[in-house]
Amino acid sequence: MYQRHAMDRASRLLDAFPVVVITGARQVGKTTLARLLLERTGGLYVTLDDLAVADRAARDPRGLVRGSTDGLLVIDEVQLVPDLLREVKLAVDEEPERRFLLTGSANLLTMKPVTESLAGRSAWLEIGPLLWSELADIERPRTIETAFEAASAEEYAASVESRAGAADRSALDAVRRLAVSGSMPGALTFDEEMRAAWHEAYRTTFLERDLRQLGNVEYLPDFNRTLALVMHRTANVLNMSSLGSDVGVTHKTIKRYLGLLETGYQLRLLAPYFANVGKRLIRSPKTLARDTGMAAHIMGVRTWPEAVSSGRDGALLETWVIAEVLALDTLASRPAAPHYWRTSGGAEIDLVLELGEAVVGIEVKSRATIRYEDTAALRSFRSDLGARFRLGVIANLGTEVRVLDDRIVAVPIPMLLGAGAPAIPEIVPL
Repeated sequence: MYQRHAMDRASRLLDAFPVVVITGARQVGKTTLARLLLERTGGLYVTLDDLAVADRAARDPRGLVRGSTDGLLVIDEVQLVPDLLREVKLAVDEEPERRFLLTGSANLLTMKPVTESLAGRSAWLEIGPLLWSELADIERPRTIETAFEAASAEEYAASVESRAGAADRSALDAVRRLAVSGSMPGALTFDEEMRAAWHEAYRTTFLERDLRQLGNVEYLPDFNRTLALVMHRTANVLNMSSLGSDVGVTHKTIKRYLGLLETGYQLRLLAPYFANVGKRLIRSPKTLARDTGMAAHIMGVRTWPEAVSSGRDGALLETWVIAEVLALDTLASRPAAPHYWRTSGGAEIDLVLELGEAVVGIEVKSRATIRYEDTAALRSFRSDLGARFRLGVIANLGTEVRVLDDRIVAVPIPMLLGAGAPAIPEIVPL
């Protein structure tokens, strides 16, 4: 059992809102989190994964919602019976003291009936696979917030070193392995063979069960090819025409398939950032797998050496680090808006975080040695932004924090994520 950073945030939200919605991919730990919250408050838990409960909810949604008025009512996998949401709305309107905790394995914000029913009454919290700092059993790190607060690269470097401790090689090995294995709770401690079996079963469940609940797919093999190609192209700029051509479907169909993958938390589309509207910039989003374990499985990559030999190491590491950073930032008191930046000439910043007028750029490198020449893209970005550029971070597989410029710093990935040397390498089998 790992302590999730989202626990405290969810507790505070329940104190302030009548309805709290926890979303995320299937098997990331939503049910476990909901049950732990229920233990604190008391109340009733029902899951719509139980066919009998789902049938009752579909026939009598009012009866299920109004049947228990003592304490918190947790409804797990609420997207399976959307009609329940109207009854939740009515219950909250009539009895403002009622409290509901809903979970969903689909992005409910993309479902119009959901947003209409819960507008102004709900708070939303997304969780993903286990984080580095959760595995290390430390408090939620503030390294991302500090990047906006630091007056200089030197100040940020000192803050990271004092809070995270030095990175050691065992931690770097663990980062490499997690970038390939992912950190889904159910597969975390498996060896290569069992992890592959787990991901294949997960993929089958998503295609044969969850997908039917998200939308109609006329030809499943086309959708399966779309999923595979998207995983192969993680951390790459989306070319919709090329993807549709490779799958053999129309532009309209591929767009709908990508929407279903987003809604099912298998894919993240990262929007481009336009610092200078007069400059020639890439305008398509970047595709990012939600779980690098699934991406690596579909690529046929089981170990970090295999990732390196196939040239997939950079994409997998970038995808994993971005997911970690965005998960941490989501839990901040003021989350930043995420983007990426890339010029038509090829200069790229993997992740751009914008908070008000301040901007932080993060690049991810799958090597240990970082030189001043590696700051070229960040310096170009800084030139575009001027005073809005707060800090540039080059996350890497080295062991030391290095100040490269008054506003650019190289930070070992474990330290950026809050713990330089946690005792977790043995959790992920070699």
